[in-house]
Amino acid sequence: MNIKLNNIITYREYILCSLIILVFFSFTVSYALNSISVFLFLPLFFIDTKQNIIDKIHNIKNNRLIILYVLFFLIQLLGFFYSDNKNFALKKIAIMFPLLFIPAILSVEKISKKKQQALLSFLKYIIVLTFSVYLFIHTIIDNRNINTFVYFAINGKIEVSQFYLIFVLMLPFIQAVYEIKNKKFIILNTLILIASFIFILLLGNKTVLIFLIFVGIGFVYRLWKVSKKKSFLFFLIFISLIMLISRVPVIKNRANVFLKTTDFDIKTIITKNKYTQTKNTAEHRVLIDYLVLNEIVKSLPFGVGTGDYQDILNIQYERINFKVAKINQLNTHNQYLCEFMKTGVLGGLVFILIIFNLWKKSQNHIGFYFVLMFSLGCLVESYLDRQHGVVIFAFIIPFILKIDNKFFKLN
Repeated sequence: MNIKLNNIITYREYILCSLIILVFFSFTVSYALNSISVFLFLPLFFIDTKQNIIDKIHNIKNNRLIILYVLFFLIQLLGFFYSDNKNFALKKIAIMFPLLFIPAILSVEKISKKKQQALLSFLKYIIVLTFSVYLFIHTIIDNRNINTFVYFAINGKIEVSQFYLIFVLMLPFIQAVYEIKNKKFIILNTLILIASFIFILLLGNKTVLIFLIFVGIGFVYRLWKVSKKKSFLFFLIFISLIMLISRVPVIKNRANVFLKTTDFDIKTIITKNKYTQTKNTAEHRVLIDYLVLNEIVKSLPFGVGTGDYQDILNIQYERINFKVAKINQLNTHNQYLCEFMKTGVLGGLVFILIIFNLWKKSQNHIGFYFVLMFSLGCLVESYLDRQHGVVIFAFIIPFILKIDNKFFKLN
């Protein structure tokens, strides 16, 4: 038994890296495999020497961000007790369970700088390769048009929203940018960069592209501190890419829908959505936010409960005859408002505190871009309603923040 334990301890870095690769890979392949891969971190944590386990627990207890993650999960659990819909509450608590242990484990498990570099390189290639296989199957095997890639290959087969996939695609994209900047394997990284960018474009989601614009602005800002000349050159390239993106048919069509059909009066929006199934998702979100804010005010200070927020929202959809939302039973599409609605002031403030602490940890770090995307995305998407969103919040962002920043230097 001691020999087996010693072997695991000896190779635990390799096991940890393998589990990280499995989580990223399964993220784009299978809900079930992704869920299993996340829970495999638990036995790894405890298969260690007694002293190491004690030291790890001590470090976790002294980590403010990890304490906030644990508190946030416990607040969800608390919301169960004053929910009427206990089954829905249990379902949501089960989805959020990784918040209780994944950030904590990632914060204390060690990966050497050498293995970090190898891990990042492997992830860069496997992510691009996975999406390349999807594209090959879609266009060559299934003989479908590339413009339907998201509908058939993403939504139809792996059933993952573009809002979630952007977080794995941004890893090879950003890493390739930095390595080209530092003159490392320029041809290979240029191919990775182009491939990642094409896949991001193929997602065809206007919010995803807004994320990309903010990431570009953030990169220009940070590059400006190092080299104004290089920053200006990147800015020109970036503007050219944005102009190119705006001509992509699927993006152009969605932009036209937004520009031609958007109203700014809430009464008009309610009336339009009462009599027809509109396609303006921006208006849908405005209307949902309006309904959620009314419920937040009514349910202060504790919220409606972890299990009841969707039922109450569905009642509001019925009340105003919000056709699209009734048919699809749309969630809050705003994680900040969702937390205030679910568990009141306590849940909402703790969630904001986690975001604030992630921002503090991400300064001068590649994690800046991931925290930026997540914090902006939470304004238009309820990430934590789904397993993939929880994996982003509990695993991907903490993992990126763990990586040594020397692999992403601008100079």
